[in-house]
Amino acid sequence: MSLLDVNFKKKLLIVVPYRNRDQQLKIFQYHTKIYFNEDKLDKHLNVKLCILEQANDKPFNYGRLCNAGFLINEDYLDYIVINNVDFLPMIADYSYSDSPMLLIKHGHNNLPMRPSSNSKWIVKGSKRENFFGNSVLLPKHIFKKVNGYSNSYWGWGYEDTDLKKRIDVNNIEIKYRDGFFSPLLHDNNGFKITDKDEAVPSESSIKNKKLYDEKWANNENYIDDGINNLNYEIKSNEEIYKNLRNNADFEIRHIKVDF
Repeated sequence: MSLLDVNFKKKLLIVVPYRNRDQQLKIFQYHTKIYFNEDKLDKHLNVKLCILEQANDKPFNYGRLCNAGFLINEDYLDYIVINNVDFLPMIADYSYSDSPMLLIKHGHNNLPMRPSSNSKWIVKGSKRENFFGNSVLLPKHIFKKVNGYSNSYWGWGYEDTDLKKRIDVNNIEIKYRDGFFSPLLHDNNGFKITDKDEAVPSESSIKNKKLYDEKWANNENYIDDGINNLNYEIKSNEEIYKNLRNNADFEIRHIKVDF
């Protein structure tokens, strides 16, 4: 059996952190159902796609949702992809990698900051080597080694920066694929627009930046903040879709969790 065949047998868990974006979720589910049934490469993969919905009134916590998705499916997966609900794979490669991988290259830069308004501001993309978000892949052993995501960031911002820092301090190389994703535009909660049409960081972004700087004054902080100390409760776990194609499973589930 070739290495390519071995990699296709690996089991992929895709976690989609989610709350209160109903229209985007409908489009994402419809699109990914077609994509993973028809894409020339990824239709051969064993895929469990889990929408992880935050079922409480607390500020959104991206990291906890990702960690819960991993823990719920730990016995299933060989590798995990965290894919934002507002980025649709068009030309992508979700196949296994022994290294952390940024899957997205095109489609996430220079997006309108607040499409619902007439604001002129755009969100400028970071250089690839400084960024690890929107659609990222980690093999199971590395996700466990870095203790997953931090559970500490509430609201918008710095959970993906923190994950990249965890990878960097372990001297693990991040690699890159040239994926093209189509964004579903929405107002960026990391910024707010003043009456003078000036873009300034949101309160949660400022708070999380301060927390990030304080946490990483000691590079060992991640050891007790991640999958090893997350408490969560599954509120529901619903099968949305299931199909066997090309001798590989494809399943979509919607899981609601509280923490």
